[in-house]
Amino acid sequence: MPPTVLVVEDDEILRFLTAEAITLLGVSVMDCASADEALPMLESSSSIALVITDICMPGSMDGLELAKVIWSRWPCLPVIVTSGNRAVPHGLLPSHAMFLRKPWAFDALLQAVRKYLPA
Repeated sequence: MPPTVLVVEDDEILRFLTAEAITLLGVSVMDCASADEALPMLESSSSIALVITDICMPGSMDGLELAKVIWSRWPCLPVIVTSGNRAVPHGLLPSHAMFLRKPWAFDALLQAVRKYLPA
């Protein structure tokens, strides 16, 4: 069974395009529009191998707060944090995480995804 990437992005068009691009790598993609929707998906699926989350989203927590929950509950799960209007200070992210500034090129996204997925 191929690994699954969870895409958490409130912009519907960007969420769709991100998911479509990642499927080119031969992985499964699950997607949702908020951190509030992402947590139940993480709790119910053992196949999620990577989470990509936008920082600025509606709901009870933003993407950075979601990433912190992931690192406390699933410490080995890698996370790619992305934003076009917020930055993540160097040193804030653990070694199995990265910040990808929007707008990113699809090549940069796919390269980042490949870095964290099992070969």
